[in-house]
Amino acid sequence: MDSAELFIQSNHDLYVDLQNAIKEAGFSTRTQHNYIHWIARFLSFHQHKSVSELSESDVLRFLKYVATQLRASPAKCKQALQALAFMYQNVLKRPLPALAATGGAC
Repeated sequence: MDSAELFIQSNHDLYVDLQNAIKEAGFSTRTQHNYIHWIARFLSFHQHKSVSELSESDVLRFLKYVATQLRASPAKCKQALQALAFMYQNVLKRPLPALAATGGAC
């Protein structure tokens, strides 16, 4: 089972809320897929802790991992940042102000 499937099964309510928010924002199916991928990787990186337990510093740690360990391109790193920022702001209603100000770790 990949991280996206595990995310969908173990965080079904969050997944549904995320899908609805993405559709309301008018994003494409591809963007929806990419956002779910990055959010699933984020939760997997943090051993599937509840997203309510994860803070802005946890997001920064993940983005540093994406940039340094995964050696993701700047575009992929930015995509991960945008996915997490979208989830925190539009689904969890917990904006990430420091991340927005600095552009994350990408």
